[in-house]
Amino acid sequence: MNLRKKLLPVLIVGSCISAASAASSSDFIQAHLFPGSIYFNNQPANKQNGAFEILNYNGSVYVPLRYIAENMGGRVHYDEAKKGIYIDRYVNNLTKAKISVSKQADNFVLNLHSEKETYKSNEIINLWSSLVYLGEEEITVGHGNPIILFTVRDEKGVSSDEIIETVLIRDQLKKNNEYKATLPLYIIESYNYNKKGRPNTKEFFEKEQPWLLSPGKYTIGVTADFKIDGDKKNKIMKSEITIQVEP
Repeated sequence: MNLRKKLLPVLIVGSCISAASAASSSDFIQAHLFPGSIYFNNQPANKQNGAFEILNYNGSVYVPLRYIAENMGGRVHYDEAKKGIYIDRYVNNLTKAKISVSKQADNFVLNLHSEKETYKSNEIINLWSSLVYLGEEEITVGHGNPIILFTVRDEKGVSSDEIIETVLIRDQLKKNNEYKATLPLYIIESYNYNKKGRPNTKEFFEKEQPWLLSPGKYTIGVTADFKIDGDKKNKIMKSEITIQVEP
């Protein structure tokens, strides 16, 4: 197969990281453009949004780090001073909740859990929620997307709410059917963006790790908003917990 060739720095990591440094001829290699495709859970990656190339060098495939990490639920930060690349993501290990709250309304229970009471400022905030149906009869519910919405709020009242898609999703529910959701990192990013007065977006994401919370006390809330077929009004359930973030 006659593949095109491309020059690139040896230290390429595939992310949108750039360093203003002079390069000698020894800092470059020849790599082939790889004609393959990337799939996330059997769904093809949208290369147009990422505007990237896949490279083949010495039999190994090189892909854009930031694009791949973010599509797998992680975040990437480049520290130019340390020349360090930091990847933060949720780890799906067995987790015990240190804080848990539950609210029940009729045949539904809304749970909210936190892995820790106190987090370090360099740690991912790991919270998750579930909505469980306990009724004996099968029912139909209508809701937007997602059905469970998160909110982050600090002691000064600065907050960010999860965005809901105004679509109607209808689900059949049987006893013990459950919805589960994890606190999205973009909620914390949005909170930090609001807190800093909506700075330049490019600089905000390049110079900081906006998916982390700075030291302080925070209230994390969840809202489940849905309607049972035959009811006149939506059923709205809320729950919240408080966590501490230390340096």
